Amino acid sequence: MNVLEAIRSRRSVPRLRPDPLPRETLEQMLEAAVWAPNHRMTEPWRFYVLTGDAKRRFAAIRRRVRAAGMPNPDAPEAVKALDKVYEDTVATPALIVVTTAVCDDPVQCEEDLGATYMAMQNLMLAGAELGVGTYLRTGAILNDPELRALLGLDADRRIVGVIYAGYPVDLPQKRRTPAAERTVWL
Repeated sequence: MNVLEAIRSRRSVPRLRPDPLPRETLEQMLEAAVWAPNHRMTEPWRFYVLTGDAKRRFAAIRRRVRAAGMPNPDAPEAVKALDKVYEDTVATPALIVVTTAVCDDPVQCEEDLGATYMAMQNLMLAGAELGVGTYLRTGAILNDPELRALLGLDADRRIVGVIYAGYPVDLPQKRRTPAAERTVWL
């Protein structure tokens, strides 16, 4: 697969098989991530691969954060949905929490954030090449103090996203608006 095919074929894959991913596959994806463009070579990214108990603790945090956003989390249908959130998270073969550096210089922070997003894209493209589906999740959990504690994050780190990775159940079909309709030539 060449890079253009990888870009066009990569999908956000919400449904993943519970089959474990080999560590070497994850290492290949992480190695691809660190080759992202990075102004000033600050290498601001850090990756936290959650397994075992850490994954279960993350799933519990995710369930709690999701419940906090519900009008009635004790309603039977909400409890069922929250249990599914927990179970689906634990069943995900790999959870990769991605962080970036926080700094005093707003320009540097912006550059580092952009570089970290490019690292995540590299990781997900490498996954596509290796037959691994990925799904980037963001939201309120990124600012959760319990998640920060789980990861042992210092104040100079910002959680940017959580990448769920595993072998796809299926590949969703997506379309994109042609670039010509989103481009202005001056």
